[in-house]
Amino acid sequence: MASETNNLTFSTPPGEVDEKLYSRQLYVMGHEAQKRMMASRAVIVGVSGLGVEVAKNIILAGISSVTLCDPELPNSFDLGGNFYLSEGDLNKCDEDGSDGKKGRADLCRD
Repeated sequence: MASETNNLTFSTPPGEVDEKLYSRQLYVMGHEAQKRMMASRAVIVGVSGLGVEVAKNIILAGISSVTLCDPELPNSFDLGGNFYLSEGDLNKCDEDGSDGKKGRADLCRD
């Protein structure tokens, strides 16, 4: 039986490892390590070029939850290394319309 989450359909029950999706990792780490990774959570402080690449890699590895933390405003240098940002993100205001700008982590989540 498949479960739906955010319009994605998963054929494996929660808590079990999808062997097709994680076949390369299972070959190196094994089932038990993959299950531990899938139950783990991470906080990434700093979502510049390196931080966003680390976030992408651990999300693709199957970690269950990632929290991004970066209050810095995006600048033109971030456009070269952060593939989630665009030129339009450089001057975005908060969702409530206040003068406060959105930080890099907020923009990467959107």
